Amino acid sequence: MEHSVQLSTQEYHDSICECLRELRDQEQLPLQIVELRQGNRWLIECKFHDPLSEETKDGNVIQKIHRYYLANALAETILLHWEKVHVREIIKKKQHLEEENWQMVINQALEYLNKGLGQVQEYSVNRKTSLVTQILGCLDHSDVFDIEGFLRFRAHEYKNDVNRAVEYALEEYVIEKEYLDFILLLKQFVDSQKPCLEWLHVGMTPQGKFHLYNNEGVKVTHQFLEDYQLDNVHELGYEDLLVSALIAVAPRQITLHIRYEGYKDTLNTIRSVFGDRVSDCQGCPLCEKF
Repeated sequence: MEHSVQLSTQEYHDSICECLRELRDQEQLPLQIVELRQGNRWLIECKFHDPLSEETKDGNVIQKIHRYYLANALAETILLHWEKVHVREIIKKKQHLEEENWQMVINQALEYLNKGLGQVQEYSVNRKTSLVTQILGCLDHSDVFDIEGFLRFRAHEYKNDVNRAVEYALEEYVIEKEYLDFILLLKQFVDSQKPCLEWLHVGMTPQGKFHLYNNEGVKVTHQFLEDYQLDNVHELGYEDLLVSALIAVAPRQITLHIRYEGYKDTLNTIRSVFGDRVSDCQGCPLCEKF
């Protein structure tokens, strides 16, 4: 049995032919690839000839298998080449994004596409499967497949996935930039403040309640929180209150007596704002209180 599919492309000739040859060699496909240049476009005719299908009388099934392999090669080309270009084009159009930060957002968007947006680990596999399914739908209705035309007019679901990943990466970038700007502002404020204490020790309970001590081991929590309404601490949160208290005290040195993993974001904020002023206690009598 013989059947063929004609592929048309302007940008992806080399990649498609490479994928097709790899598939042909790996899967022992009865595939002949005929390449024809027409102006700035390429026509790639994929001819399948399988004499065994005539003996088994399962020609339609074997034809579908051959087209499935072909759809995989096309999907692989799109994922490896078109996707990166498309992501970059979207990001370059964002006027609020500076050019030196383009690559950072591009990499983040591609990572979301390859690993998922925190939904499912198999996102990359599912995305390719969805793309293969859409390509097969086109091949069921025509023996001619134009890659650029497919991407421009047909691959709406796939392009929505790509666009969503880019928007997510942009949102994360904006949030991160705002956070870093805020940290810088706090750091400048702390550096300009006269310290209320030379040394401050910070302990925190497993419930997130913190306690402040001076270098003599005297508890000074309430002394430096009189301007805060402790009745509303649950609304504000102990961790936010701790950061606010440290900024108000602006000590020259801070020792953290915190052994719990649940406060990583808060500790990162403290270290970012106070830098070299912060150290971690490796164990002492004060640590035993928490």
